[in-house]
Amino acid sequence: MKRCSLLVLLPLLLGSSACKPMLYPLARAFGGPSEGELQLRRVAFDRLKASKATARILVYPMVDPRRAESPFAAATAETAAALARGEGLAGAVAATTFHTVPPSPLGANQMRYTQNRATAYAAWTAAHRPDADFVMFLEAMTDASGQVGGIQLYVVEASGQVAYARLYNSHHFNGTPPSGADNICGVMLRTLKFDLMRLSTDVHPPYGVG
Repeated sequence: MKRCSLLVLLPLLLGSSACKPMLYPLARAFGGPSEGELQLRRVAFDRLKASKATARILVYPMVDPRRAESPFAAATAETAAALARGEGLAGAVAATTFHTVPPSPLGANQMRYTQNRATAYAAWTAAHRPDADFVMFLEAMTDASGQVGGIQLYVVEASGQVAYARLYNSHHFNGTPPSGADNICGVMLRTLKFDLMRLSTDVHPPYGVG
């Protein structure tokens, strides 16, 4: 009886806002950002939401973040910018060159990788100060046959503050990963459009537990 009671209570505990701080060390252990950083991201995300129809968003070409030579064409920036405009980000414009953020290994933890990569993009943006309100970075990891194993999307304020960092993997693909630059970019931009209709506390949940 006691075991059954614990199984029933566990989902309630996980969903309780009072218990989220208790799970914070676990979220951090898996690579989640600090609560201090999450608070800053909520504010930046709200700024993105409020200005999505007017902000200038510089979109860089998609890269495979593990490779020094990207397998994707520079034209993916135009593809993604056009899709972004179609999803309501009216000021999205394509960068004409690849960014110079060095490649980095994925490792065994995609969440930790994504957050570390978000920090790298934030630092690069702060150092280079592109002519934009926000900067968008797109990533797709593929194998030798071109099969997609994971994709990431980041939006960073021109100051270098991360507003959005989203990963996708086989759990999100439901066994059918996207193929081709148009489809990969489409997945990212459709999800961003949906997330921009959500609360910042849902996109960046308190203590990284949502």
